[in-house]
Amino acid sequence: MKDYIKNITIVLISYNSSEKLKRFIRNIPSKLTIYIIDNSKDYKLKNIFKRNKNVKIFFKKNSGYGSSINYAVKKIKTPYFFVVQPDVTGINKDALNKFYTYAKKINDKFSVIGPHFSNASKKGHYQTNLKHKIKKIHNVHGSTIFFNKKIYQKNRGFDEKIFLYWEETDYTKRAAKNGYNAYQLNLVKVKHEKGKAVQVTSIKEAEQLKNLYTWHFIWSKFYYFKKHYGKFFAIVYFIPIILRIFLRVLFYKVTKNKKFIKYYCRWDGLKNSILNKKSSMRLNNVPTD
Repeated sequence: MKDYIKNITIVLISYNSSEKLKRFIRNIPSKLTIYIIDNSKDYKLKNIFKRNKNVKIFFKKNSGYGSSINYAVKKIKTPYFFVVQPDVTGINKDALNKFYTYAKKINDKFSVIGPHFSNASKKGHYQTNLKHKIKKIHNVHGSTIFFNKKIYQKNRGFDEKIFLYWEETDYTKRAAKNGYNAYQLNLVKVKHEKGKAVQVTSIKEAEQLKNLYTWHFIWSKFYYFKKHYGKFFAIVYFIPIILRIFLRVLFYKVTKNKKFIKYYCRWDGLKNSILNKKSSMRLNNVPTD
């Protein structure tokens, strides 16, 4: 058995993602352990993957992305684990072997290793120069991350107060304070079909998801700044954002513009984070119109 196969566990967080899971797992060696943490009570997954002896499925209450990963780590028996969203393509035996090989080359002194995203926009997604095989980076994208289990546990894993977004940024910042750097492995190139992991059944559900993501992104962003730089700095930093969102909420409300809901969700998420309220918005109570 090749070394990477017995030393890596893949962790897939699923929420109504059965089709993407099937596509992803087809490209993974059949002897490599895969954990699916399902947050949607999609019990048909047991039947779908009953012939895949390497796939273990766990059904868990949806308490957030980071919480699901922490849950999986407690069960993982391998020294490394690889967290990847089902809507990422380009992960195969060659990619996994490269992650394992380069983790060893940098003597396991890392917080996270991420791949190069070949379809990422340059705006808001910094990546290292492709001339480097592997290079230190401030942070990696949360959809595809390679971890050393001991280092992850040493740095206390993901903050479970964060339901969605910014959890990997928070983790890498904490790990950096302990001397562990993040790396980008440009030898592995993937594509991320953002927002395609969840199978939606209607236009309304798709809009609900967008609004849910909007709410959590701004909640988590303010929480991150408050946690690492203090609440006073966070509020000062966010003043232009607060004013911009508030004015747009008023304008779109008065003009009855369909963008009102989007900016209302943004405003509500930010307000809740400023007031130290929990990241409580869920799909069943997110505003739609």
